[in-house]
Amino acid sequence: MTEKPPRHDDSGGFLSSNLARAGEHFAAKDREDEDNVTRWATRIGRMLSLVAFIGLAWYFGHQLKWW
Repeated sequence: MTEKPPRHDDSGGFLSSNLARAGEHFAAKDREDEDNVTRWATRIGRMLSLVAFIGLAWYFGHQLKWW
């Protein structure tokens, strides 16, 4: 199977290409074409991990009295 070129190689700078890559990651576009249930489960799992990361960052910042 040939590998597709990434869509985030547009000339827009370092930040925009990383944001585009993160958007594709959370939309599960980096997965092979599978059934819709698997794709949505991947999207939900990745979004829950992002929410958990933000929650832990807030909790640790609160414990260290950064805010």
